[in-house]
Amino acid sequence: MSFKVQVRRVAELEVAEAQGWYETQRAGLGADFHSEISEVFTVLSETPLIYPALYRDVRRAIAHRFPYLIWYRVLGDQVTILACTHARKSLNKIISRFR
Repeated sequence: MSFKVQVRRVAELEVAEAQGWYETQRAGLGADFHSEISEVFTVLSETPLIYPALYRDVRRAIAHRFPYLIWYRVLGDQVTILACTHARKSLNKIISRFR
């Protein structure tokens, strides 16, 4: 079964901001970051339940090459990407966004 992935605007902005930052560090690194995040989205479209729910129904996927976490919900056949945060960001601050 394939799940439809919907990305909230705030998550799109977080990805774009991180991509821009990586691009300033080294040419092409921003594109690599975007590819990595896109790969996570693809995995979530195929097997979104592989990650456990951490707070209520909010789940967290981990990007492997970059220290970023993808926060999402699964409802029916849809995956909603809620946020894309740096792994060092306070867990309490992140979870407070989903209350």
